[in-house]
Amino acid sequence: MEFLREHGDSALVSLGSGSLINGIDNHFRLFVALGLTHYIAVDIESVINARLETLFNDDATMLPLLAAHCDGEPQRFLEAVRGFPSTAAEQLFGLHCRVVVCQRVLPYLHWEPVIESMSPDLVLQEDLHGCEIQNLADGDFHRCRAGVRHFGLRPFRPWRIFPGEYNLVLWRNKHFSISREVDAKCRENRWIQFRRGFKGVKDDLLGHWGRWVH
Repeated sequence: MEFLREHGDSALVSLGSGSLINGIDNHFRLFVALGLTHYIAVDIESVINARLETLFNDDATMLPLLAAHCDGEPQRFLEAVRGFPSTAAEQLFGLHCRVVVCQRVLPYLHWEPVIESMSPDLVLQEDLHGCEIQNLADGDFHRCRAGVRHFGLRPFRPWRIFPGEYNLVLWRNKHFSISREVDAKCRENRWIQFRRGFKGVKDDLLGHWGRWVH
């Protein structure tokens, strides 16, 4: 992992990328917003491939953004992609990068120590099946819903997982500033966040009750 040791300050690392890099719409939004130059895909699969036709879910939105970022030469982004197949997440312990994306995690695995040791500015959890078990709240990270709106992140499967959250969670390192306004919202009192979550559950229950009654 010498490559990451050398280029971590300009890299996004996708943990559990799978054998085919796909659905990276939100990854690319963060990649562009933070001015990164390296996209690193890590998985225990024996091969990791990247093809332009499978990168995004929303081609109509993302391909023009890709073309603009690459000065009309989208293939240049593939040159920025570096795959590390047959690599366990634990092998990245202590290797810094700017963004960690946590996509596919088996429910019994806990990567919090690995992610925290990489000291990223942002951590994006999405496609939640085991990723939501990775709870970073006890360390240097704050859950940052305002950052989701700021970076224009969009759930590619718009099904509610947690009250008020759809298939993705963004964490901000408390030592990293997005903007004064966004940072302040990310530091909101946890009691306020709990009340909002409770209201979301209550609204859902009332909605289901109303449909059942009618």
